[in-house]
Amino acid sequence: MIEVILLTKLILLVVGVVSSVYGVSYVILGRFDIPFIPRKDSTMIGSMLIGIALALFIVSIFIP
Repeated sequence: MIEVILLTKLILLVVGVVSSVYGVSYVILGRFDIPFIPRKDSTMIGSMLIGIALALFIVSIFIP
């Protein structure tokens, strides 16, 4: 059976990877200046998702 700590680390890493992929894609879409996606909003959402991903990676590293 898988331990709770290992499962928690795995969940945090998966959520962090998904969040970082979406964050990078939002930033890239913001650079292309697509008419129906505001550039400023896309860059802001992407940056927030990347920040959340970094925080999740840091938290998962420091779990004993």
